Amino acid sequence: MTPRRHPAQVLSASRVAGSRVAAVAVAVATAVSACSTSGSSNAPATRSDGSAAPAPGVGTDTVIAIPYIHGDRTEVVLDAGTVAALTGLGVTLGKSGAAILDLGAGPGGTISFPITSGYAEVHSDKSATPGYIQGSIQHAGSGLTLTRGASKVRLADFVVDPGNSMLYGTVSTGSSTDDTESGHTVTVPLLDLDGSALTITAGAGTIALSGTVARLTGGAAQALDRAFGTSAITPGTPLGVVRLTASTKGSTQYAASDTAASTLPRLVGESTQVTVDAGTAAALESLHVTITPLGSATAQNGRLTFPITGGFATVHQNMSYRPGWIAGSVVHQGSGLRFSGAGKSLEVRDFVLDPGNSMLSATVGTQPEVPLLFLDGRDVTVSTAGGNVVLDGTRAELTAQAAQALDATFGPGAISAGLLLGTVHLVAKPAG
Repeated sequence: MTPRRHPAQVLSASRVAGSRVAAVAVAVATAVSACSTSGSSNAPATRSDGSAAPAPGVGTDTVIAIPYIHGDRTEVVLDAGTVAALTGLGVTLGKSGAAILDLGAGPGGTISFPITSGYAEVHSDKSATPGYIQGSIQHAGSGLTLTRGASKVRLADFVVDPGNSMLYGTVSTGSSTDDTESGHTVTVPLLDLDGSALTITAGAGTIALSGTVARLTGGAAQALDRAFGTSAITPGTPLGVVRLTASTKGSTQYAASDTAASTLPRLVGESTQVTVDAGTAAALESLHVTITPLGSATAQNGRLTFPITGGFATVHQNMSYRPGWIAGSVVHQGSGLRFSGAGKSLEVRDFVLDPGNSMLSATVGTQPEVPLLFLDGRDVTVSTAGGNVVLDGTRAELTAQAAQALDATFGPGAISAGLLLGTVHLVAKPAG
């Protein structure tokens, strides 16, 4: 880790100070598979060649670490009995956002959700704690709807916590006559994940996890019963069997000696704020380029604020840990910026902060996952307030890709790489 990758060091320092560290979205490929660590899920995973994985405590624990997983999908083969029971209750299944629902595929149908970000590490030692698969998986912007009469319940923005074999998501209610949710939205445990029959298949740059059974939690069953005025939906009802396929580009394998870590499985709120550099603001003004907030972002007194919508962080005591001794990402779904001038504009949105690589990526125009800002945390300070982690002083500088996108919009040579956008003030709230 180079000195310029200090944001990761900053997050770690907050742990040393006794604070609860912030960052996000780890886990993609490992998320669902880690479910094999709970309850009856202690059976060893099976390799693609049918052989058993090494037994706990045998040999040296090795770790396959995937620093940033993105793309591909989590698919659920819906349980035919559950679909039939819901149909009998007059409940219709639907999809929300980027999900894909095919009720004609197989006896019960399938529904899949795009993976939007994540991190994973898979230990060969099944006795590794908090689980031999550690991480978190984000599926922002997609979900499942259940409709009965005039009532509709939307389950969305799923996050898998492999250490607890649990899938979390938002629950919102609304009218079946439109696509809006007027009721209160909360994030709750939705599905227990049983990975006792899990199989893992690794390919060239991909990993597939199959066989995990997803069952409704007591809270999810109660919420659905309340919404539809029934008592027929019970805890443990199987939603279906999960197959997760994800990219493992950039994965690293190493011995897991001295890798004690503190893990925050979920971030649930607060914001990242950027105080725009006065010189940069003046330079943009001279080019007749203005910056305006998009979505849930706000602008006030030269400060741009973006709500944190999810996240995860793992902080390793061993600073030589690879691919980075701080792993995670901080997600800001549904907010962004518009750069406008001379009748042209460029939108950047859905920021994801990757502390291990000191980088903030975003969707630029229609292109997702573009490295937008390099984060220089050499002057950062760390504090805590009300159970939150507070980071101040990281400098956010435009990457070459961001400068090229702005130049393509407003004219060549107008914006240069390394331009200081501003300084960052981040307040992250851990779950619980």
